[in-house]
Amino acid sequence: MGPHMNFAAVDAEDLASCVSCGLCLPHCPTYRITGDDSQSPRGRIGLVAAVRSGDIALDEGVRDALESCVQCMGCLPACPSSVRYDRIITPVIDDLAAKSSRKSLVKRLFFAPLTRPRLLRAITIVANLAGRVHLVPKRFPVPPVGLATRRLRLPATATKPRGDVVLFRGCVMDAWYPQVHQATIDVLDRLGYNVKLSDPSLCCGALHAHAGLATRASTLTSRVDEAFPGATLVVNSAGCGAHLARHAENMREVVDVMEFVSRHLDEATFAPAVHAKDAVVVHDACHLRNIQGTHLAAHRVLGLFYDVRPIPDEGLCCGAGGAYAIEHPKAAELIVERKNNAIQSVIDDKVRYLASGNPGCAGHLQSHRPASWGSVEIVHPIELVARALSTSHHRAGETGRK
Repeated sequence: MGPHMNFAAVDAEDLASCVSCGLCLPHCPTYRITGDDSQSPRGRIGLVAAVRSGDIALDEGVRDALESCVQCMGCLPACPSSVRYDRIITPVIDDLAAKSSRKSLVKRLFFAPLTRPRLLRAITIVANLAGRVHLVPKRFPVPPVGLATRRLRLPATATKPRGDVVLFRGCVMDAWYPQVHQATIDVLDRLGYNVKLSDPSLCCGALHAHAGLATRASTLTSRVDEAFPGATLVVNSAGCGAHLARHAENMREVVDVMEFVSRHLDEATFAPAVHAKDAVVVHDACHLRNIQGTHLAAHRVLGLFYDVRPIPDEGLCCGAGGAYAIEHPKAAELIVERKNNAIQSVIDDKVRYLASGNPGCAGHLQSHRPASWGSVEIVHPIELVARALSTSHHRAGETGRK
């Protein structure tokens, strides 16, 4: 049996760098719910190597084990050998998607609205209405969206700004959580930055890349990259930010909004409002923790205004994973159940908020929230910053506006 041509793109040195120590296992969400080594990074690397060498066939069981990866990359920071699991699993997922014409077609159709804002919004509204009459599962991660279109308010241009930034609107965030964009604009304005908006039809391709639609993802990413040469792109969707940070080449910088605020929020400028009684549980999106490494920014900034409660699970994935929760609903439900238990362990009567910096995670957590959370509100961290700054005393003079 000859080597399977699909996995030829996987670097042999990356495969060989794994010493099978197993330190990745506790950080892998699918291994945690199954206890099956083939559902772990170590096991999947072994399967890829065996298929690539021709020792085993790429049968349905092997395919299922590989496709069941959430791609949270929790194994990356956990690996003492610095195995680049991302460089192994990504071309594998691409190859598997390319060889399954039916699945690829379904995925392309499913993602088609992402570059058509009006269509995406219309589908979201229909899904909400269908959910009310139980035509859509209650745990389908689509947030309530009003019929009226929410227009973003841009402040007047600063006469002496600290700088200019572009806010990446994206697709899902723009359609589902426009209030997060407004909060981002308001905070950046308070920090003295002029804010420009990306065109809402620009999709970064992160969801496509996660689903193995590599060619389409590359095309979409290039469009975003070419639209803002030399710009500082502020992103409030962790998944989009992680994807663009890795693949964009023409921009000055791609930075998560909480990392940007952490750098530029001068504590001496604002007297934080007193929110000592308000506690917030911070959910670290995998894209921020494992890929960008900027997850602590939200903790630092929110800590100026609120009692911050980290989740005691070492950042284990919530199971959202791009479209993973839709493609693998049973596994995603088991994974989020573990996450919810960890969140529950730090919730008391002082906790008012659960903050998540990624729309997919927020929607997944919202659709699977247990009744025991009571009135805890799931929000984006920047929304809490905007609320706090709106009630804080501004010590320095306001930046001039015209």
